[in-house]
Amino acid sequence: MIVRYLGHSSFWISSGKATSVVIDPYGTHIPYNFPPLESDVVVISHEHRDHNADYRVNGNPMLVKRTHDFQCEQEVMVQRTKETLTFHGLPTFHDNFNGRRRGPNTVWHWYWEGIHFAHLGDLGHLLTDQQLKILGKVDVLFCPVGGKITLNPTEASLVISQLEPRLVFPMHYLTPQIEKMELAEFTLKDFAAKMSSVEDAATMAMEIELARLPTQTKVMMLRHE
Repeated sequence: MIVRYLGHSSFWISSGKATSVVIDPYGTHIPYNFPPLESDVVVISHEHRDHNADYRVNGNPMLVKRTHDFQCEQEVMVQRTKETLTFHGLPTFHDNFNGRRRGPNTVWHWYWEGIHFAHLGDLGHLLTDQQLKILGKVDVLFCPVGGKITLNPTEASLVISQLEPRLVFPMHYLTPQIEKMELAEFTLKDFAAKMSSVEDAATMAMEIELARLPTQTKVMMLRHE
């Protein structure tokens, strides 16, 4: 499988059968280069414009998002590749005040080629025991780390300790491009200082497979354009 970082909280993931998923595409107000790529599925964690710009993804993708306050499951069948994916939506909040400040957030998790993926969206709090029980063992975690409106580096490290994933892709952190946008206050370097095993991939994409995932939690830093 290939995981490509598109910037902010957005990733493009492609399977061995060439089925592709884009998670949390951001709007044009975010000054990163969003590539003109195609995808079969777009997954949205919440309805803020830096996460829900599905119109930017080509290929007439199927849209996965939570439409009520409860857990949900959405199965999608990609006719082009004959591959079926089931996305599980776990209700969470965008803040530590039960959503009263920034609203709801969905943690989407799914199994693909034997790998359990989880994308935390704009999670704003530690996970409860019940939420941890629902998520179970996560292999690959996409985790916000920049603070201000989502998990800060310390909180992100605690959530990672809660889940004990094998591979972590950090996201939603402060960069020079967004420093005046009130979206984050901590850099990727600030987060990396909290973690014991960190690798700079020095590229925007990498291949992953179940047999080659690390046995202990490793943070993998991908570049974005």
